[in-house]
Amino acid sequence: MISLLEMTNKNSRHILLAIYIGIIAGIISALVKSGFEDLIPPRTIETTPPPIVLLEKLGFHINTMTYQWMDYTINWGGNGVHILFSIIIAIIYCVLNEYFTKANLLHGILFGIGVSIFAHGLVVPLLGLSGWLWTAGAEAIISEFIGTAFWIWTIEAIRQNLRNSFIK
Repeated sequence: MISLLEMTNKNSRHILLAIYIGIIAGIISALVKSGFEDLIPPRTIETTPPPIVLLEKLGFHINTMTYQWMDYTINWGGNGVHILFSIIIAIIYCVLNEYFTKANLLHGILFGIGVSIFAHGLVVPLLGLSGWLWTAGAEAIISEFIGTAFWIWTIEAIRQNLRNSFIK
């Protein structure tokens, strides 16, 4: 049986490096997830994305948090929340990998699915940012879980590559 709580050797842990890698991986993986959501959207066009709802609930004027790019209006506030969330989770993931040998099971996909269930299945609805995940319909659930798999896989690929580059 696989022990999920098997610890790494204390001398092989590099926490500050893991945080640095988490920041880089978080930014890049957020762009991957955003690109995936453009191809297979997780919500209807009428549904306001949870980061925008969060900003509105916090009293920000989201209409002023935009810039223009080739006739597109881009909301940097919502994208910023999305990127910040990705950075925080990537840091947590990278640090967990410094402590637990099995944190990257299935190239991190198990961790990513757990985060998705916790965030979109519990925290987001409890904060009133979106409805319950299971009421979103099959297309939204498929988009969320496949997009999450690509997102966390990207974090793990960057984590492995950068860690191996710095630690020889």
